[in-house]
Amino acid sequence: MYHRILVVVADHPSSRVAIAHGLGLARALGAELLFAHALHNYPLAVADVAPVVTIAPDEFARQAAELGARLLKDARERALAAGVKASALVLDAVNGVSGLTTLAREHSCDLIIVGAEGGNALVRLLTGSAVSGLITRADVPVMVCHASDAPPPA
Repeated sequence: MYHRILVVVADHPSSRVAIAHGLGLARALGAELLFAHALHNYPLAVADVAPVVTIAPDEFARQAAELGARLLKDARERALAAGVKASALVLDAVNGVSGLTTLAREHSCDLIIVGAEGGNALVRLLTGSAVSGLITRADVPVMVCHASDAPPPA
């Protein structure tokens, strides 16, 4: 059924649920996981909108890369503890959705699991929503997990 599953790793509670579901499916199906973290782009100022970030672009990039590395390390450690084969990579793409769909294609992933970002419509409009983009542009099924979803049985 599924042989290689791409799990999008981010810093929000629904991502932890997505990782748990990925681990459960991979364990049950004997599948391999590919954990990916898409780096956030530096927020650009928009006319008539107060700046969202007061940090220099280089520092923002450094902190984003450190966060991504830590999140991926944690995900791989969970996979190792569960006996699931997993690899991980940081994706630095201008468009995270395009990067993730390309990554899934290049690594022959047959399922993408992602956590719903939550937040309101304005925040999703300003920051982008990987979920809606993946649902509409991925070549494979996309499983969306919410922070309130029960984790799969162990």
